[in-house]
Amino acid sequence: MPSRITGEFATRREAELAVEHLVQEYRVDRAAIEVVAVGAENSAGIRPSGADLDAATGEPEASATEGRIRVTATVEDAMAHRAEAALRQARGA
Repeated sequence: MPSRITGEFATRREAELAVEHLVQEYRVDRAAIEVVAVGAENSAGIRPSGADLDAATGEPEASATEGRIRVTATVEDAMAHRAEAALRQARGA
């Protein structure tokens, strides 16, 4: 039976890393993963990083940092604990 696992991330980079961990390391089908802003705003997270920073100055660009980003994946029960660990690992990256 499938399980839904969820993690929330402060930056778009963390959310993208979580998705890549799930897809590449755990072979989760990308179609079984959903990435959305937690709030009503279209957000890049709550703090800028990576592509959200100007390469020359290191300052935030125009990306909206209004709320967290949620990654939800549907995985087989046998993989749920490992997939949750992958989400936690991406948050710490």
